[in-house]
Amino acid sequence: MTDVKRTTVTFSRIYMDLVDELVGVFGRTEAAVINNIVQYFFNDSNNFPLLEELRSRKKREPNKLKIEEKIEKILKGVKSIQLDHFLEYLEIDRSYLFEKLEEWKNKFHFELDYDKIIK
Repeated sequence: MTDVKRTTVTFSRIYMDLVDELVGVFGRTEAAVINNIVQYFFNDSNNFPLLEELRSRKKREPNKLKIEEKIEKILKGVKSIQLDHFLEYLEIDRSYLFEKLEEWKNKFHFELDYDKIIK
């Protein structure tokens, strides 16, 4: 049996109506139709350039100068901030934060205390 991973998707009514029209033609259930559409999309070589562009967006290095400006700005007005809010504001992920943590702690004079950034 193929290794699978489950997920939940939400579509607008318009898209679900289109999926419903394909039940029995492109799959036996709504889930099968959606699965087949996704597989068809990923297997179509016409979509490869788009997929490569999307992958490259994810891999791009964040703009260090912009992030550091945001750090200065956010730390001016707070004594502490939840880590999740900090990451969301900076538009970075945890792994990037931990790569830069020592540098930023020294440069911006803050500490990471479990789930908070404390000035």
